[in-house]
Order: sequence, then structure tokens, then C-alpha cells
Amino acid sequence: MRKMNYFVGALALALGVLVGTLGMSLLTNSSSPASFISKLRGQDKVQTVSGMQTPSILNTVPDSLSTSNPVGPEKDVLSLGQNGSNKDTAALSQLKQQVITDYKQDIGIFFGAWKSTDMENFRLKLAKAYTGDLFEKHARRAEEYLVQGIGLDVSQITFDRVDVESANENTATLRADYHYTARDYNLADAATVGEEHEQTVHARVNLLKLNSRWMITGESPIQ
Repeated sequence: MRKMNYFVGALALALGVLVGTLGMSLLTNSSSPASFISKLRGQDKVQTVSGMQTPSILNTVPDSLSTSNPVGPEKDVLSLGQNGSNKDTAALSQLKQQVITDYKQDIGIFFGAWKSTDMENFRLKLAKAYTGDLFEKHARRAEEYLVQGIGLDVSQITFDRVDVESANENTATLRADYHYTARDYNLADAATVGEEHEQTVHARVNLLKLNSRWMITGESPIQ
């Protein structure tokens, strides 16, 4: 009877270790929905345009465009709107609206790219919204999952706040707060899998105007 008790105790201990190991594996598995979505946005700060070296794709852009408030002949449109005429104010309003509209579309393009079946398509889609080092950062992050057939399905994006903090004819910086609901996406079956997860984003974003469109070049999380 004592041997039987020892046997049952040892079996229970082994099962406990196995269950604990599996639990930790699920928590650290990069393909699990929670960790995937968390890593997608990332907790590390991404340098903004004003604090990073000019990306290779922007080597032809003048140095004055690498800051949010260039010095020289290009005037800060926000300053003009605050201190200038009604015409300046109207120009400011139109500029801010374009920045905000393009930014929201950029975020939609970003999430849409996560249903790409290969990296070539992902890059083609992402290039419509992002440029520079940040484009490459997102591409490297996506490759880890897309090669496994794992994408992302975002069912809803709600922008709680988008304010343009500074802008001129070529660069802009804005503050954005938004949240979205997402699930893992099986690329082979074109179907969502797993539970829904809601993510909230608070960020300061730098944008550069290229070919009449505002594209994201920097993102810094705001606590």
C-alpha cells in the first residue's frame, strides 16, 4: 500500500511539472495571440525623425526636413495660423486635416498588410504608408510571423484622439490615441483563429510628405 502511495505521488508530481512546462510554453510562444499582438506594436521606443539619422531612402531629402521645425525659407504653418491672417488659418486647417486623414489611412494600410501571404506583398502594401527605418523595422517584425502562416485580423480601429502638434509643407508631428480589436489570422485558410484582444495605443508620430501623401517615419509610445 505504501509503494502504491509513493507511485501515485510521483505520478502527480510528474503531471504537475508537465502542466507547468506547457503553461510556460504557451505564455512564451510568439504565435499565441496575446504575445503576438503585444510584440506587433512593441514596447520599445522607435526614434522619431528629429532624433534619428536620415534613412537611406530619404538621402535626397534636404537636412532641414529631418526636423519637425525646419529653419530657413520653409515656414512653420502652425505658427502662421496662430499669428497670421484668415488665409493662413484656413491653410493651416486644410493642412492639418490632410495630415490626420492620411495618418488614419496609413494605420489602416498597416493593419491590412498583415493579411499578406508573403513578404513581397507585405512590403508593397506597407510602402504606401511607412518609409525609412520604421518601414524596415515593421517588415522585419512581420517576417517572423508571416513565414509561419500567421497574420493579423483587425476588426475595428477607433481613433480617440489625433492632434497635429506641428507641421509645415513637408513634415508633421502629431499625437494619436486609438484602440483596436484584433485576432490571429491563418493565412493559408484565410480565417481568424483564437480569442479577440483589444490593444490601446498612445503615440507621438512623425510624418513626411512624399508624392503628395503623408507617410509615417517615426513612432514613439507615450505613457
